[in-house]
Amino acid sequence: MRAIIVILILAIIGFLAYSIFFSLTEEEKMVKGLEDNFDEAVGNFLRAGRTMAGTGLDTTSDVDDAVRMIKKTEEELQELMSRLTEESAKKKAKKLEEKIREFSKKNDIDLY
Repeated sequence: MRAIIVILILAIIGFLAYSIFFSLTEEEKMVKGLEDNFDEAVGNFLRAGRTMAGTGLDTTSDVDDAVRMIKKTEEELQELMSRLTEESAKKKAKKLEEKIREFSKKNDIDLY
């Protein structure tokens, strides 16, 4: 019985600690959503490149779709950054902005 009580107390403490330290604010969730969109677009971009290289199939439309998604995400991020008020969300947004710029520069996204 004592073991069950100790386990329950530890579970409650763990849940509260997780809720306090690892929960995201609304602004951070919006930035995270854009980051997820960017990561998906990057995956599609790289997958299209591998498919083209490996099979010789024309995946131009897949690349174009991924590039459009990256550019749209970048535009939405710029618009969101102007409205952010929380410092932690601003830092996450700045980090995402740098990530997008670096990927775009390395892969000549601006040429599309």
